[in-house]
Amino acid sequence: MSLLFVSAVFILVTKCFCQIDLYILGLFPFEGSWPGGTALLNAVEIGLEQINERADVLPGYRLNLMWNNSKCNPGLGVDIMYKHLYSPPTKIMILGDGCSGVSEATGQSSHLWNLVQMSYVSVSPSLSDKKRFPRFVRSNSPDVDVNPARVEIFKQFGWSNIATLHQSFELFSVPTEDLMTRLKEANMTIVRSEIITGSPAVQIKALWDADVRIIVGSFYENMARQVFCEAYKVGLYGSKIVWVINGWFDDFWWLVPDDSVDCTPEEMSRAVEGYIAVDRLYISPIEIPAISGITPSQYLAIYANRTNNMNYPGTKAAPMGYDSIWAQALALNDTLTELIDTGSPKRLEDFAYSDDELGLLIWTKMLNVKYRGVRGQVAFNEKGDPVAMFRIDRVQGGEVQMVGLYDPNLVTDVKIEWLPATPIVWTGGKIPKDSLTIFLTTTRLTFSLYLSICCISALGITLSIFFLAFNIHYRKIRIVKMSSPRLNNVILFGCVLLYITVFLEQTNDELVPALCLSKVYLLTLGFSMAFGALFAKTWRVHVIFTNATKQKKVLKDSQLFIMVGVLVAINTVVLLTWTFIDPLKVINNDLDPVVYEDRDIEIRSHVQTCTSANQIYFVGTLFGIQGILLLLGTFLAWETRKVKIDGLNDSKMIGLCIYNVTVLSFLGATVSMTLGSQLDLNYALTSIIVIVATTVTMCLIVVPKIIAVWTNKVDVIETATAAASGGATNTMQNNVHVAKINILEFQIKEKDKEIELMKEKLDRALGAVVAKEDA
Repeated sequence: MSLLFVSAVFILVTKCFCQIDLYILGLFPFEGSWPGGTALLNAVEIGLEQINERADVLPGYRLNLMWNNSKCNPGLGVDIMYKHLYSPPTKIMILGDGCSGVSEATGQSSHLWNLVQMSYVSVSPSLSDKKRFPRFVRSNSPDVDVNPARVEIFKQFGWSNIATLHQSFELFSVPTEDLMTRLKEANMTIVRSEIITGSPAVQIKALWDADVRIIVGSFYENMARQVFCEAYKVGLYGSKIVWVINGWFDDFWWLVPDDSVDCTPEEMSRAVEGYIAVDRLYISPIEIPAISGITPSQYLAIYANRTNNMNYPGTKAAPMGYDSIWAQALALNDTLTELIDTGSPKRLEDFAYSDDELGLLIWTKMLNVKYRGVRGQVAFNEKGDPVAMFRIDRVQGGEVQMVGLYDPNLVTDVKIEWLPATPIVWTGGKIPKDSLTIFLTTTRLTFSLYLSICCISALGITLSIFFLAFNIHYRKIRIVKMSSPRLNNVILFGCVLLYITVFLEQTNDELVPALCLSKVYLLTLGFSMAFGALFAKTWRVHVIFTNATKQKKVLKDSQLFIMVGVLVAINTVVLLTWTFIDPLKVINNDLDPVVYEDRDIEIRSHVQTCTSANQIYFVGTLFGIQGILLLLGTFLAWETRKVKIDGLNDSKMIGLCIYNVTVLSFLGATVSMTLGSQLDLNYALTSIIVIVATTVTMCLIVVPKIIAVWTNKVDVIETATAAASGGATNTMQNNVHVAKINILEFQIKEKDKEIELMKEKLDRALGAVVAKEDA
């Protein structure tokens, strides 16, 4: 303790009578792409004067700054550094530069002289690389450090779809790549990433076309004016768009005259309204004295007095220069204390560029410096970057307002404190959405419509069963028996299959190919059975009629069933071939999206349909087969139109059936192709067409028989006669005999008419002869 006391007294005495000069090389850009050197130098000199006045900081030493104008030029900066390093006095540290390019150029070599270099505002992420810049430290956080704050903002506002736009410089590309990595780790989506290499018009248009809402922009101030001007032109601004950009631009940067921008100040103000910026905290909002003994507001007053209230470029960042010179002074002070405490014979004035030991000690103390500056608490991490708070700004009402603070040192999950004095004011009181809220839906058949149609179809099936019961019960009545009741049963069964197809629709779960396949099978086979049986009946009448005066020719029901079976088999072969070679698959057909602009909602619906690659060929084949069947039926109905036998000939009714089915089939095909996406309307119309066509066909065939039976205009064949007929073959022969008798009776009547006509002619001729003879 006595040794320490003596040392302290010695230092105080020495400070009073003789001070040793220590020199710091200063690099300041007074001109160039960022001419903020004047503002920063004034702040540094304020801090330097206060340091040299303090007896407890570097006692016995006077800190001197040898500043130079780097012009924001890396080559010039390196040249200045080399000239100073090779000329006395020895510099113990380097302060600067303000431009990242100069800091990178000098920082890569300054460590070779065992110098610690500190920048007051350089933000390039590359400067955190200790392999390239092993003795570099800075007061300004690299741009990558603002990314955690940006991600935190996105999380709090529920934004997960983000777009990025940056200039093609390493200063902006590296932070953007880091942000994209963080977004992916946070399960957020990068909607689009654009790089500006010239005019931003193309990139802005691409963002507009992609309908992005949240855009992170990284670019220089002059490019920012071009970006927002182009955004105004295309409409990429307003209450639904949120720009998140750099915060280190000068105040009211968008109103600075710029020949490269053709937007008016009013237009620029509208375009930038509402943007968010995450920036360093340049001055602490809390009025706590810094290590220098002055509060933030007192510092601002001293600075304003020194600069005569001049708003130099970089004035906003000037407190960083003030805190930087204090950090260097404290690091040197801690180094001096360490040398004294360890009994080392070395002192700060003994530093030489070749002194690795003292250079490393100064670097170690630099990293361990912790103090309160006018910007708040100051400390550095292992990369030499400051661990500091960030401010969150937003343009509201044409002014930049600090709306929140981000503190990475907080151990809580939420690291943002929103300031109640300047709350964020969203248009309409609603936080903008990061995109249209898209609802993906599958359009289903309305169940009430499906139920209604199914009830109608069920009535049709009930009617079919009633007709079938009538056909079976009155099968021995002549008019029913003459119309081939067993073939009528086949027609009715085919109609039931057609009615069932109406039930084969999905109303809730996912559509399955088996359901579509079942509908195709039932529709095809039902049609084949119904109209195949009609064709067979007409064929029998045609054979009987054309052989009426010749050798008796009998067509058994079994032969007609074979005809129907062959037709069904042909259709079945086509269906099975289709099933195994080119099976149906369920696909989603997207409908036109419905957008509700006021709620930022888009509903994207699709309907499920079954299809296959070569579907048109198989459908065409099936249509061709049914078309041929209808044509043949039409021909036979025409050929037998003169047969006037009740019950045996249904040619007129068959013709009406064919006409009905043909018209409704074309109508159904047209409706299906035209209204394919309108599921309810398509189902309703096609189902009604199937029901109507099927019902009309049944009624035309069966209802005339019912009317005939009901009005008692038919004769009943005795049961004993039917029993003695010898089964199905004798019954068919009896039908043929009856048909031939009726035909012969009709022909006899025609001949009697001809005889009567000849008699009349003969009587007239005889009367004329007699009259002539009398004369």
